[in-house]
Amino acid sequence: METPEKEDRDDLLKLGFEGEQALTAELFLKYGKTYEPRQIIIREGEVGREVYLIISGRVVVTERLERGSYKVLNSLGPGEIFGEMALVDNMSRSATLISAAPTKLLSLRKEDFETIFRSHPRWAFRILGALGKRILSAFKHVETHFAKK
Repeated sequence: METPEKEDRDDLLKLGFEGEQALTAELFLKYGKTYEPRQIIIREGEVGREVYLIISGRVVVTERLERGSYKVLNSLGPGEIFGEMALVDNMSRSATLISAAPTKLLSLRKEDFETIFRSHPRWAFRILGALGKRILSAFKHVETHFAKK
């Protein structure tokens, strides 16, 4: 039997922030973007200024092989975050991300985080949790890559 703490973590991972639907709707009105399947969200090589949080849908992380051809590296779903290096520096995007289904995202710039942190601190902590998991995943990926050599 799952503990209440485990169930709470699972709910957070599933995200969509079901327990805070009104707040999600409010933030989506201000920061939301909607993508149809196969729409490019970010392109490899472009300079990034936003970080994205998936509210619903699915996004595939791809590497461009040649004109019009992509290799799928990963798939992301609700509650996951991408484009996080834009918060650190206006770096070039390292992958192309494409919506795999109808997808709703929050698109946040550095200054948007300050607004959210002040007005909705619980939501801000959830975003930070998703960001922390994303960064940890990137470190593990790098570690695995170099361990193979």
